[in-house]
Amino acid sequence: MLHDIFLTFNGSELITTKKQIFSDIKNTFTIEFWAKPEVTHGIVKQSRKGILQTSNQRFVIAPVFGAIGAGNHFQAGVGVSVGTNGVSVYEHTTDYLAATLVYAGPINDWTHIAVIYIDKVPNLYINGVFIKKGFPSGKKFVVPSGVFGGLEPYGFYVGTLKEIRIWSIARTQLEIEQNINQELKGNELGLFSYWKLNEGSGVTAHDSALNRHDGSIQGAKWNYSQNYNDHNSNINILFTFHVPSGGIETLNRQRFYALNNKGVNCDFLYAKSGIGLQNKINTSIFITKNDNEIKDIILKGNYEAVVVSSDFRLLKKIKDFGYTGSLIYEVQGLGFNKEYADDFLRNEAYSVIKDYCDGILYPQTPHLIQAFEKYFSFKKKFCFHNCFNTEDFRYQIHPKEDRPIIGWVGRIEENKNWKDFLSIGAKLIQENASIQLWMFEDNTLSTPAERLAFERKIEELNLKSNLTIHANRPHSEMAKYFSIIGDSGGFLCSTSKVEGFGYAVLEAMICRCPVLSSDSDGVRSFIKHNLTGKFFTLENIDQAVQEGKELLSNIPLREKIRRKAVEHIETYFSPDEYAKNFLNMIQDIKNVNK
Repeated sequence: MLHDIFLTFNGSELITTKKQIFSDIKNTFTIEFWAKPEVTHGIVKQSRKGILQTSNQRFVIAPVFGAIGAGNHFQAGVGVSVGTNGVSVYEHTTDYLAATLVYAGPINDWTHIAVIYIDKVPNLYINGVFIKKGFPSGKKFVVPSGVFGGLEPYGFYVGTLKEIRIWSIARTQLEIEQNINQELKGNELGLFSYWKLNEGSGVTAHDSALNRHDGSIQGAKWNYSQNYNDHNSNINILFTFHVPSGGIETLNRQRFYALNNKGVNCDFLYAKSGIGLQNKINTSIFITKNDNEIKDIILKGNYEAVVVSSDFRLLKKIKDFGYTGSLIYEVQGLGFNKEYADDFLRNEAYSVIKDYCDGILYPQTPHLIQAFEKYFSFKKKFCFHNCFNTEDFRYQIHPKEDRPIIGWVGRIEENKNWKDFLSIGAKLIQENASIQLWMFEDNTLSTPAERLAFERKIEELNLKSNLTIHANRPHSEMAKYFSIIGDSGGFLCSTSKVEGFGYAVLEAMICRCPVLSSDSDGVRSFIKHNLTGKFFTLENIDQAVQEGKELLSNIPLREKIRRKAVEHIETYFSPDEYAKNFLNMIQDIKNVNK
């Protein structure tokens, strides 16, 4: 097997390149890939004219409509349908969807399939062996397609897939045999596009050839072989960060649970102590910013990989220590606005990240995806959801509060935007004086000036009698608080300017506490407006108040949001999925570094 990472398709997923159809290559070309189908496909009569009965096809390569864009009805897009019972080659344009090559035969386990067009005539090779010659095309031009996984309404592939290659030449049988089990460099003569499908995470299928026709993955899941899983158990990983507090500390505990269940040992290194250390986990946690001590920890720890969160300067130090394992730079959030992230990468961190890390990790946050693609297109990048253990942290039943509570979680700092929360709360209290505000914060991190401004704002808005400050609550207690807020008829209000991920939002949702949030980017992974939560435009206080009033008063909508939020988190943020993505990342980087 070329590599142990691949994509799984379950009958509705796609990979779509920007061009969708490659009209630069006409009549003579090669399409090849590795596939392991799981269901049969429809076998039809081979033909070079008309529209055949095409239901129940399993298109690995979709036969894209040949007249798309240019309107050339004499041009047909080529597709390849694969099932456990054979292979069919289709061509598609106006009033034309014909199977010009149909092979009925067993396709078991991983199979290499190559379709070679020579002057509009398709030829099928399976595992390097010539199988069949098809009918000449009935159209003036045939061209390969850039959509993989299926075509509505004709059918979608079910199975696993990797190593899609398109050549602008007709490959010979000998050339196919020579490369069938070899990963290509990407610059081979005649190689038009090449999707290895070995990223292991994220939503981009990178084109490793020179044309860079990257594909957008829509729904297909990363997977790996059992051998790969065996190889990645019982390894050591070190995660580093400034201080054990906030979202990163929560993430570290969550991924400790996810990876430890797969036999991975996770240690943590922080530059200084923090309130998050009260949340106990059974592993080594180091607290130091002394270079000699850090060097000693890393070189003695036998770490397969070190994940450096935020502190890009530490990347160079670790390499200078003589560390030879995989070094990953992780970002969960960058600054207090989206422009900051772009400026930070361009002017401060670019050269260090470029020279000293083997891969970059970040959540599926739009502004982070955009920034890293912009400046580090040449780097290995991994983009997948963080995880959450809903078995240990979930809704709890407690005595119901007789007054609605509006909660807030964060630090008294600019990015968390506490001023807007107080303003929103004050206006809602004007409408309903019984409303209570609960603020959960780490009071060890704010500056004296920010703290003073916070206290003055409370006095200005006359909120003392309605406000309760919960400082430094252990994480184990937060499920209780979120559940109480939700059952009180209230909600969590998140006012952040920018969130890389936003664990507090996720935690509230899993505890059936509705969330009203600024559209702070990272929380888009959780919140679908009026389905799993509510959005308001950042700093639009009046809009936030109106949305908040609806959460307080519209009981059917509120209950729907509570129910759908739990379903969403349980489906998309599982520890098993995170562990799979993380281990795929480690193996992918390891393969590159060999």
